[in-house]
Amino acid sequence: MKRLIPTIAALLMTTCVCFSQSNDFYGVASLGCNFSLGNFGKAELRDGSLHNWALFNDSEFGGAGIGANANFMLAKRISGIEELSAFVSLEFFFSPLNKTMRDFKERYEVENINSHDKYEQRFPVYLNIPLFAGLRYDIYTSNRNMYIFTELGLGADMHVITDHSEYYNMYKHSSEAYSYDEDFRTKFSFATTIGAGVVFLEHIQVGLHYHYLGSIRVISDLETVSYNKQGDKATNNQANRLGVVTPHLLSLRIGYIF
Repeated sequence: MKRLIPTIAALLMTTCVCFSQSNDFYGVASLGCNFSLGNFGKAELRDGSLHNWALFNDSEFGGAGIGANANFMLAKRISGIEELSAFVSLEFFFSPLNKTMRDFKERYEVENINSHDKYEQRFPVYLNIPLFAGLRYDIYTSNRNMYIFTELGLGADMHVITDHSEYYNMYKHSSEAYSYDEDFRTKFSFATTIGAGVVFLEHIQVGLHYHYLGSIRVISDLETVSYNKQGDKATNNQANRLGVVTPHLLSLRIGYIF
């Protein structure tokens, strides 16, 4: 999968450049930031402990924060209707933890470093890779150097959650240790997007988009390892059904029309 995603993006980008030589075809490449909405952007702490997080228990709080996104679009103007185009687009969303989760992570690390002389932790981030097909409508003004565009798309999203891992020794100056490595399963779901913006100087566009990227049940494969004083280890593997993640994202981005 690590090789597939860059390959698809490169092919789509190359196709955009090639087809842009025709008046009927054009491509758009965009970069921007995204904001997590609703429960996807929430997490709850009680008495300093993590209470509601979909990757921790059966909740719908995603704990996601402000992230980044990229978009690659190929569009074709519909014959006889200059303003209307059909498009396909591949998008990438990176959503790290929000401030509540980061603060908890930092405090948790400090507390554990004070009681363990060996402590390592890696928290997960959300990656969403939707593929959309839809329609774009350009609203031209008397000045063709500036006009408004609107977009509506339907498609499918690939949900990827990076690993969650932790390692520490049981006591200071002890060879007894504990570790776990949690792998979250990749899921697919229905997705939709709607957006609008302004095009300047024929090639530069700025847009605001809303993305609903479906709802998935989080399932993880957890491996825990215990190390005793003699250096022997005991390994346990189990599958966990956790909470539900429903990414609602608002993205602000700037693009270039080929």
